[in-house]
Amino acid sequence: MSSVLELQDVCVRYPQRGGLFSRTVSYLEAVSNVSLTLDKSEILAIVGESGCGKSTLAQALVGLQPIASGNYLLEGTPVLLQSKNAWKMVREQVQMVFQDPYSSLNPRHKIIDILSFPLRYRKTPEVNAEKKILEVLEAVGLPKNSLEKYPHEFSGGQRQRLGIARALMTSPKVLVCDEVTSALDVSVQAQVLKLLDTLRREFQLSIIFISHDMQVVQTLANRVMVMYLGKSLEEGGVNDVLQNPLHPYTQGLIQSVPTLNFGCPPKILSGEASKPSGAGCVFVSRCSKACSECFEIEPSLNGSQRKVRCLLRNEK
Repeated sequence: MSSVLELQDVCVRYPQRGGLFSRTVSYLEAVSNVSLTLDKSEILAIVGESGCGKSTLAQALVGLQPIASGNYLLEGTPVLLQSKNAWKMVREQVQMVFQDPYSSLNPRHKIIDILSFPLRYRKTPEVNAEKKILEVLEAVGLPKNSLEKYPHEFSGGQRQRLGIARALMTSPKVLVCDEVTSALDVSVQAQVLKLLDTLRREFQLSIIFISHDMQVVQTLANRVMVMYLGKSLEEGGVNDVLQNPLHPYTQGLIQSVPTLNFGCPPKILSGEASKPSGAGCVFVSRCSKACSECFEIEPSLNGSQRKVRCLLRNEK
């Protein structure tokens, strides 16, 4: 498989301001040296607790957050991170579907205006634009008469379909889906997931799927990456990682998922996520298997098909 998108040691930092003139006094590293590859027609899931950096990474992929350092490659071509023209090209090829289908669509605009704006911006001829809009609207399962309506006239699931349709208007190669089913009912979630898989096959899309729902990830994704405090702790095939987790954090995440088995209640991860004061493992304060070296040495992400960032696992 050829790589459509690749990140190499990407960092995203938020400035921390203070003092009389609110000057930048330090930086919070929300994404720290994250690398990933996304192949053609592949679905890569990114999972982790709230605040682990997965949404920040998603925003960085489409230019909504500046990348402080690292390399961004699109179809093997490096992206000049400081170039506005380079980011225009990225935004055509990498589109985002947002979590909230209610706030992501402008309530004052008709659907035809929302869908046609990306085409007007690219100065697409009117005939071609109309054809493209009708083609995408049919692909997401909405009728033609939806174009003259406003977003408030649709249900949550229909609005999410419209969000997906808007993302498809530039014929992207990559969709970044940030918790796209978390605000929907369970039955509607299933419809949206089925739609994404259908669109992936029909348009040869590659998808980065960000979620906290392990069952959804196992159903939809090919590979999964587990993030914690801005770092990737484990990566591999979805069945390998979710059925045989190697990192203690991944094990804790899976054990905390509620089930219908009342004899086996979920085990909640103890402690709060906080970065270590020294150079140790980021998970050391919450890890029940930590040894003395874990407080002093930061492990690297080792492996080829199955990658794990853990001193104990690396020794084995």
